[in-house]
Amino acid sequence: MATATKKGHLATSPAHNGRAVSKRASLTFLIYSDNSGGHHWEIADATGKSHTRSASFASRDRAVSAAREVYEGVRSASFEPAAAAEPRTEAV
Repeated sequence: MATATKKGHLATSPAHNGRAVSKRASLTFLIYSDNSGGHHWEIADATGKSHTRSASFASRDRAVSAAREVYEGVRSASFEPAAAAEPRTEAV
């Protein structure tokens, strides 16, 4: 079962999929466990739509700690809507 731990607000109005996001969109960090025993955090909006999900953590405490780190870091982040110079790739 998902449990809300922190709420944040989006300070700017970026477009997402062609739709504008309100200046103060309500976002919630949810912490939950999956069927294989992993723990995740997820950021969802007021409608319940998920915008991002973490990797799996071994314990709920680690997932909460990671979510709190992201929450604290985002509060001081700047928003730079410039495209990256080179496409990013992920190691497989």
